[in-house]
Amino acid sequence: MTRARWFIAGSWLLLFWLLAGAVWGPMLERRLARQALSLTETVQTGYPAVAVSFSGQQAQVIGRVRHEAERREIVAKLAKDVRTPGWLSGGLNPVTGVRDDLEIAPYPAGWLLLAGQGERGRLLGRLASEYEARDVGRLMEDLWAKAGGRLVPDVQVDPTRFDEAPGITKTLDDLPSPRPHAGGDGAQVQVASLGGGWERLTLDAADDLLREKLKTYPITEDEWQQVVKPTLDQMRRYQTEERARIAEAERQAKLAPPHVFLAARDQRVLLRGEVASLKIKRELLNTVIAAFPEWRVLDDLRVNARRRTVAEFGPITTALLPLSQEAGADKSLALGLSGAAWAFVDWQVGETAQPWKKLLPPDLPPALLQADSRMVTQWLQGSAQGIPTLPIPAQPSFLTLTLLPDKVILAGQLAEEPLRARLVDAVKNAYSVQTVIFSEALLARGTCAPTADVEQTVRSLPPLPKAGEPPVLAFARPGQDWKSLPATPALLEAGALARSPLLPADFPGAMAEDTFASEAYDHLRHYWRPTQDTTTRTR
Repeated sequence: MTRARWFIAGSWLLLFWLLAGAVWGPMLERRLARQALSLTETVQTGYPAVAVSFSGQQAQVIGRVRHEAERREIVAKLAKDVRTPGWLSGGLNPVTGVRDDLEIAPYPAGWLLLAGQGERGRLLGRLASEYEARDVGRLMEDLWAKAGGRLVPDVQVDPTRFDEAPGITKTLDDLPSPRPHAGGDGAQVQVASLGGGWERLTLDAADDLLREKLKTYPITEDEWQQVVKPTLDQMRRYQTEERARIAEAERQAKLAPPHVFLAARDQRVLLRGEVASLKIKRELLNTVIAAFPEWRVLDDLRVNARRRTVAEFGPITTALLPLSQEAGADKSLALGLSGAAWAFVDWQVGETAQPWKKLLPPDLPPALLQADSRMVTQWLQGSAQGIPTLPIPAQPSFLTLTLLPDKVILAGQLAEEPLRARLVDAVKNAYSVQTVIFSEALLARGTCAPTADVEQTVRSLPPLPKAGEPPVLAFARPGQDWKSLPATPALLEAGALARSPLLPADFPGAMAEDTFASEAYDHLRHYWRPTQDTTTRTR
């Protein structure tokens, strides 16, 4: 070959390589990049897929991963698993090097919410894994137990948003302690990012301010609505109730405690003194009547709201009655004070004597007992003024009935035990197939006005409301027809029942209202609560 021909052949060869580098080379790089991308997409990083490009046989990878292990896996796949496309070189790895430009960017650690009520607490929040939630919950539960509290972990997990915290020492070291003796400040809500310190939320602050404050934590709007806000509302209610309880306790501590004299003679028991509420008085009378069934009980107890609402009197037994019917031993006088056993006192004294003075606590002035002491000693000595020697006027007999679709509450009072049993049997026969019957509050009392029969009352029992219908409140005097009204929350307000047409005009409304309130109102509020909660959520 001549020199010219060699030159022409070399030119064509050079032209071929130039064309290959300009056309086939970039096309091959793009095919390698696509294959590399298909390999790296199998690695779940929680971020958008990494970008892979080639410069000749050098691969470059750019993007973000959450963990070092993910970075190593991606680099290994590029270095070892990429193959040259084509049937002649399909088993070859053309990658001679990988330029790693990956950024390791872990997700934030989860968040915790501690809601404490005195010594009790709940741990809420969202963490990265079941293992992290379990371990953190157990550690904090143990720390609260050592501090005298009880913490219940209820932490959920969300691995799509959080990574495990690199350390939790500060969160554990700064864990708030239980507050069993903090009084009205016993409620606490504390928030923390796992691994950081705790921040207390002010319960008296508005929701908008607290929501703005929590924007520095990884708490979503759904978590605010479903976890944080309900917890804040619950803690606010607890704090309000605690403050009211403490204020009431302080008010009660300034009041004088109750006192009751129990005098016995001639098969009659006289109760005279002062207690704080009608409920306490009724319970005490019922106890005395049950303890002395063959003795006539004379009620001379007063109700005074300026007395302390306590009723921890000692056991009432026949030991309080006279030892015998012989002269000198046929009368007895005992003083009952809250928190102490009944104590016998001398009744053979003058009008101004105070044989019980040493028994009184410091906050009970003797002057509050003087008039009662004089009256009971005069009654025992046979010179009572103002105390009837005949039985006291009979109390009214009455019946109350509360009907719910699944419950019936029968209450009231009448004189005859057989008639009481007849009413209970009639109510059970009329309603027991569909409902639970509560009849313990229907009492037979010898101090009530007598009743001839109750057949008309039995025959006029109102029908049971069906599911979805309002409950029914009914009232009757034994032997008369029942009158009934649909129950509403407004009817449960103080004085509302007494003003309603349910009660006869000549009947003491407070007595019936007190019976309904103590026996039935809690059942009605519990029955209405699901509906009220649903209405609140709808709003």
